[in-house]
Amino acid sequence: MYVTPKVGFVEAYKYFWLNYFNFKGRSRRSEYWWVALWNFLIYVVTFFIAFLCFFIPGAGPILGVILVILIFLYALATIIPNLALQVRRFHDVGFSMWIPMISFIVSIIYNIISDLSPDEDISEGNINGVDTKVTGNLNFDFIPDWLGYTLLSLTIILNIVCLIIALLDSKEQVNKYGPSPKYIEAGHDKGFPNDELKDDASNEESFTSYETSQQKQIEQDPYKY
Repeated sequence: MYVTPKVGFVEAYKYFWLNYFNFKGRSRRSEYWWVALWNFLIYVVTFFIAFLCFFIPGAGPILGVILVILIFLYALATIIPNLALQVRRFHDVGFSMWIPMISFIVSIIYNIISDLSPDEDISEGNINGVDTKVTGNLNFDFIPDWLGYTLLSLTIILNIVCLIIALLDSKEQVNKYGPSPKYIEAGHDKGFPNDELKDDASNEESFTSYETSQQKQIEQDPYKY
């Protein structure tokens, strides 16, 4: 079994945008988690700079607002490719797209209902002479409370399931979503030298040539990942 090279940091982000509407095929762990790191860094760095801008006199607050708007637009622009990437990650492990799709829909519904419900005081207190108050949504205005808590529980459970699936390794076998982006079967019938040939120094050049051709094929096919 031949293991293809991991997707690089920059490479993964490029494929993230190239596969914007691609809900087919498979994506390996390296592609998924490099993109997650990209998004994390973009959010953290942008919000940090925006926060600092509000302390700069003059045009600082205006720049801060612009950065917040830009990061909001970025969040909207990445909804579809993030969902598509998660679907392909599920495909890579052998699962269908239904779990990430249901998780996405349930999360959207819960967040809309939660945002439209007014915050209520959860607890009040006094710490070292400073009054403290914690607010949150304990009740829902548009649906029964039991349904709201059910949506919240489903959101948490489905997010945990999605996280676990994203951590799993690629399946070696070809499945109905396509061949593995990570593993390639070895054998003469597929043009890949077997273990004896790989161990034989006299065939090193042949093996290197095959490895190079495989890498070129992977690089030329963005949907391979």
